[in-house]
Amino acid sequence: MIIRKISLIGLLATGLFFVLQMQSCRQDDFDTSPNLRLEFDTDSLLFDTVFTTVGSSTRFFKVYNRHNSRISISNLELAGGASSYFRINADGRSGTRISDLQIGPNDSIFVFVEVTVDPVMQDLPLIIADSVVIDINGNNQNVKLIAWGQDANFIRPNYTDTVNNISAHIITENTVWAGPKPYVVYGLVLVAPGVSLHVEQGTNVHFHNNSALIFYPESTFKVRGTLEEPVSFLGDRLESIYSDLPGQWGYIWLMATSRDHEIDYAIIKNATYGIVMDSIGSLTEPTLRISNTIIENMDQTGLELSGTWVEGKNLVVANCGVHAIQMRWGGTYSFNHVTVANYYSLPGAIRQTPSVFVNNYYLDTLNVPVVRDFESIYFGNSIIYGSVQEEFLQEMYPLDAQADITFDHCLLKSTFNNQIPTYFENSFFNEQPLFYDVGENDFRLLENSPVIGRGSKEIALSVPFDILGNNRSDTIDLGAYQYYEIEEDEEDE
Repeated sequence: MIIRKISLIGLLATGLFFVLQMQSCRQDDFDTSPNLRLEFDTDSLLFDTVFTTVGSSTRFFKVYNRHNSRISISNLELAGGASSYFRINADGRSGTRISDLQIGPNDSIFVFVEVTVDPVMQDLPLIIADSVVIDINGNNQNVKLIAWGQDANFIRPNYTDTVNNISAHIITENTVWAGPKPYVVYGLVLVAPGVSLHVEQGTNVHFHNNSALIFYPESTFKVRGTLEEPVSFLGDRLESIYSDLPGQWGYIWLMATSRDHEIDYAIIKNATYGIVMDSIGSLTEPTLRISNTIIENMDQTGLELSGTWVEGKNLVVANCGVHAIQMRWGGTYSFNHVTVANYYSLPGAIRQTPSVFVNNYYLDTLNVPVVRDFESIYFGNSIIYGSVQEEFLQEMYPLDAQADITFDHCLLKSTFNNQIPTYFENSFFNEQPLFYDVGENDFRLLENSPVIGRGSKEIALSVPFDILGNNRSDTIDLGAYQYYEIEEDEEDE
């Protein structure tokens, strides 16, 4: 009996040992490789509900373990922490951080995400962004979260090119964008061939990071702002620190053979490029007529013009990281009463390129120059000034080639008049234009500015009022702004 008891105890002890060993193995058999990666069924979770009252919306994504061993997620958390508008739930647990989530081999889990917003709160951003960060074996992966923060017209992708993995919103019929609610562009907007997009007075269009507006061949862009209610094209970050920051969105691209574009009383700010244009769309009319418009704070170029036909009046092109206006590979350009004021300056970014740049050739695949001569380039009653020593430059082939370029009654910061004096008529050089406040992007004129009264009346006949509606009937000043005495209340504003 004693022997049997000892045997039974030994058996139980042995069994208990193996149970403990098995439990220990189950606890320790996680894949701890530092190279382990998870897969997700999406890289961005888009909350496409447009709220009109306080409300919430829930969506989910899946996390896949494609490996033949178990994994343990150290932390699954919101990057925004406790201040985030989002909440997460995984494996029945909720909060801003969920720890020690286990996924079996070749298995998956759902992660539910909820957002609650009050879209009538105008201090909310237009787009609320956050991300779910997943930490596994010391590696961080994330899924982006995007939700609408205010009541607006949201233009989001309605088509996906699965071959090139590109999503876009395609406009396939004539469309009008009008206020009072702003438009928020998320991603690329493509205006189909033969289709027009009209943007009416007072409309604000905001672009998310890397978003752009692209016009296909034979499509048309009409912007119809007014002095009192201009149309604005801006980024979607409304905080004051973003008010003058370049590179927040992409560009407006008027593709080759698009046509009959008109932009009047617009503000285009804080993009990578302002307007990019390719080739003419008509042999009888300018491809783009642009007037009473401000293009400023571009990471690259304000007007990137290639072999096209542009007529510009009362323009301000300011603070661009490469060029304010680039004209290349031929075309016809006429600019009257333009203020180019390029004082671009960001920490670590020093502009060394001229504000106005002209180039008549490109190199083909065999590195052979292909020349496209200009029909004409004309600037009348204009200012071209900035912070670098030479604000006008041409790059021509052959080197001694000259284009049909005329600066008529202009102020330029340049020494080019000593090289090709035939380009300049009644113009003067290298005198400070004395803008009202360069630091605040205020390029109105001080009372002792040398450009006051230096313009041609003949040129001004085609632009009888300045960009602010002031009459040019008496003295003719250069640039987009006619001098007037600025009242103290305006100064305070």
